[in-house]
Amino acid sequence: MDTYTRRGVLKAGAAGVATLGLSSAASGQQSSAYGGYLAEEGTWDGLTADATGLDEVTVEVGASGNNGNFAFAPPVVLVEPGTTVQWQWTGAGGGHNVVHFPQDVDASNLTNEDFFDQFAFNSQTETEGTTINEEGFVYEYTAEETGVFPYVCTPHRTLQMKGVLVVGEDNAETELSPFGSGGGDGGTALSTVVGGAAVFGGVTLAGVAAYRELVGADTE
Repeated sequence: MDTYTRRGVLKAGAAGVATLGLSSAASGQQSSAYGGYLAEEGTWDGLTADATGLDEVTVEVGASGNNGNFAFAPPVVLVEPGTTVQWQWTGAGGGHNVVHFPQDVDASNLTNEDFFDQFAFNSQTETEGTTINEEGFVYEYTAEETGVFPYVCTPHRTLQMKGVLVVGEDNAETELSPFGSGGGDGGTALSTVVGGAAVFGGVTLAGVAAYRELVGADTE
């Protein structure tokens, strides 16, 4: 039979509080990093996927998220100049595109072809201005200029189907996670751990007084 000590319960509660602090920090990063561009995007865990050192990286288009298949995975990726980024369509979520979308643009001109031409990358230049829903379709862009490049699926912009391409390590604004490790693609595991720890920590702290009355002293 398991034996629970008061000291052990208090330690568990402290761990829950510490984890809550980690969650709060990640939440703060998510709302403010990259100009707050992804503050309402539902899959980002607040980390930047670090793909430096790779010649090619693949980002899924139409990944699960934002109440459907309306996400890029990972939503934020860091590469070095000269890296080829391949956006690959999952075939889910309807027709998508990938358009570099600086935050200060006038969205009222979204149907103007000349408007799109001024951006660093735009998948519609290769698809005669149409969106694509074909599974396996790939759009490539070789990143040469350093900087932060917000982008969007324009038909699903209001659903927060957004991403950020970061070129050059000096431009990363959050902590990094290894590319392909699962970080940044929804944060489900982190959310589960944080949520569980938070609940356990809260229950632990609330029940300390009752536990003291029940046990009376530490037992080893």
